[in-house]
Amino acid sequence: MLISFAVTNYACFKDRQELTLVPPRKTDDDEFSFDTGVPRVPRLHRAAALYGANASGKSRLIQALAFVDSFVIGSSARRQTGEPIPHEPFRFDAECRARPTTFEISFVQAGSLYEYGFAVDGERVQEEWLLQWPAGGRQRMLLDREHDPATGEESWTFGASVRGEKRAWQASTRPDTLLVSTAAQLNSEVFAPVVEWFQRTLRVVSTGGLLLPAGTIAMIDGNERATDRVLKMLRDADIAVSSLRTRKESIGLDDLRPSPPAVMLREFREAGHTTLNLWEADLGHRPEGCSETFFLDLDEESDGTQRLFALAGPWLSVLDNDLVVVVDELDSSMHSHLTEALIRRINSRPLGGEDRRSQLVATLHDTSPMKGALDRDQIWLVDKDAATEASSLTPLSAFRPRRREPLDRGYLGGRYGGVPVIAEYGPASIR
Repeated sequence: MLISFAVTNYACFKDRQELTLVPPRKTDDDEFSFDTGVPRVPRLHRAAALYGANASGKSRLIQALAFVDSFVIGSSARRQTGEPIPHEPFRFDAECRARPTTFEISFVQAGSLYEYGFAVDGERVQEEWLLQWPAGGRQRMLLDREHDPATGEESWTFGASVRGEKRAWQASTRPDTLLVSTAAQLNSEVFAPVVEWFQRTLRVVSTGGLLLPAGTIAMIDGNERATDRVLKMLRDADIAVSSLRTRKESIGLDDLRPSPPAVMLREFREAGHTTLNLWEADLGHRPEGCSETFFLDLDEESDGTQRLFALAGPWLSVLDNDLVVVVDELDSSMHSHLTEALIRRINSRPLGGEDRRSQLVATLHDTSPMKGALDRDQIWLVDKDAATEASSLTPLSAFRPRRREPLDRGYLGGRYGGVPVIAEYGPASIR
């Protein structure tokens, strides 16, 4: 369960900005939130939707979360020693360019509440800290790490409850890696739950609008029930598909489209690979009155079909396992009704059975979900200051909209901010 995420001095975010899924008002029963079983945060929202003009910073917030996810999971294992940390401070301020970027995230894992954070620049981890509230227990400080730029010394403080090979964890942690990641690799029972939450619960499936179908293909390959569920999801969206099949294809590294990150390509080549085996998907179509099934490569389908297919696997996995799914440009290439339907699948209490604890964080431009698929307390506005070019994150609830106020009209009318200011064009402006 995701509670909140905050970032300071990252890309277009100069000052600390926080996204929280904690409802602003206390409630014992609400379709748009669920009971956590954790007294410190009794309820959490099922969804958080970010709206804003192009270049306002919505995607940057998703990219920040994706960076934290990849850095926690792979900082000690995947990165090469001496490889620069992809540090992106706020560039339009000299002081910010010289300061580290800070990330903070809080979540629930195995009944405990964790608050974890770290600060990095291009060379090293400057700070790292971890707090825990065990089920029914008091706050515990598990880790406090800090580097002093003036002396070059690094201080390490472990909480009294931390048991294990602390000196070995400390000695094995490089300056450019996280101790949490290193200790988890060395089988620390204290720090492993943090890394496990990122590995098993958080699913960042789209950044910068890019969404790959690999997750769905892996789910349906050789699994008849999963294939049937994905087929049903496509048919429910009025996509005329009769069957699905997967196949393996070998592709040269230079022919991959979109091209993978340079770091990944280098790792493949250093390992001696010149080609990559990829699983592809074909969608079968059988027009009415036709006895033959015609298969189209996924790339031959419409953009909307490709995107829904790529979302289907992660979406079903999130619903089945109470995961957190993060999607940039959720509504890209999809009809408004379909976008609403996807949101409702996560953002509503199921009819009968045990309540789900699935969560969605998404960026959107389509305002149709504001008409009922989203609660007003789940909507956030991302705005960029015209003078400083720094982005800010504001909950819609801060504008105190009336309960029956049409949120989509209010948003598009500029009442809450987060919309572009478009220059007027007319006969007088044409030269």
